[in-house]
Amino acid sequence: MLAGACLLVLSACASIPLSTALRLSSLDEKVLHQLDPAGIGVRVSVPRGNEVDVAGTRLKLELQPEGEPALVADMQLRLLGTTQEERSVGLFSAKVPVMTYELALTQEGARQLRQVQAQMLKGTGPVKVGFSVNTPFSKMVPGTREMTFWSDLKLRSSDAYMPLIDGAKLKFTSKDS
Repeated sequence: MLAGACLLVLSACASIPLSTALRLSSLDEKVLHQLDPAGIGVRVSVPRGNEVDVAGTRLKLELQPEGEPALVADMQLRLLGTTQEERSVGLFSAKVPVMTYELALTQEGARQLRQVQAQMLKGTGPVKVGFSVNTPFSKMVPGTREMTFWSDLKLRSSDAYMPLIDGAKLKFTSKDS
């Protein structure tokens, strides 16, 4: 089945808006160490009729200290709620009706973040930061070959969401093709 065969790995390099790239590039070790796991949020929007496998969805944080091995937190998320809304794919395009999943770190995800934060303090020098969202689907509209996808991130409860993936077109093939 296509839905079972599709695991979507969306990294910060695919359709990331320049404003988000600039905000993430300005994060330093001090800011990252002060992040409260309870304030981190993820939103994933998919066209209606498709469903995200929340239990399999992860927020991945990769810290690459200069000259040292990467520190990685592959954090599980939990569902806070869903909303039906419309998202834009461009200035001259019709809005797409979507289901938006609002997610937060689980206790295990928060533990992983704290662990990476503690390890980060041992390092010296600049750190490159990368976020990605891994999103499997539990259901897809039959015959889906292309889908528009959005993923947003906030690092503090007082922050607005910033788009990680802003209306990226995803193409699918089944294992049988």
